Amino acid sequence: MVVVAVVIQFLLAGLGIFTNGDFLFYHAAINGAIIFFLPLILVGIGWYAGMDRRTLGMTAGIAGLVIVQSLLLFPYHAAVQGPLRAISGFHALNALLIFWLALRLMDRVRYPRTASQVPPVSTS
Repeated sequence: MVVVAVVIQFLLAGLGIFTNGDFLFYHAAINGAIIFFLPLILVGIGWYAGMDRRTLGMTAGIAGLVIVQSLLLFPYHAAVQGPLRAISGFHALNALLIFWLALRLMDRVRYPRTASQVPPVSTS
């Protein structure tokens, strides 16, 4: 579900840039909030269901990256000129990181490791 929301987010960004810009509202306000709150809800559900800490951490990490995503746009919204404005360019790179983490999380939940697949811990 998070992966689908991230793909829709990319689509809304592209539509906002390459059309009249109306889709940027949905990209920034509505779907951005969904991508932030959905992982937090899933952390609560996963904690209740007894998911492992790493999976919960990865899920919460998506919400953390969404916060970073908003912070990266400060130079752009503040109309900063010069090299500092280039920081906003990392907004697109961070979006790819969110997408990658969502895909990793989907694989982790879809194909969980069993105890027989975990390598033994060596004591030497």
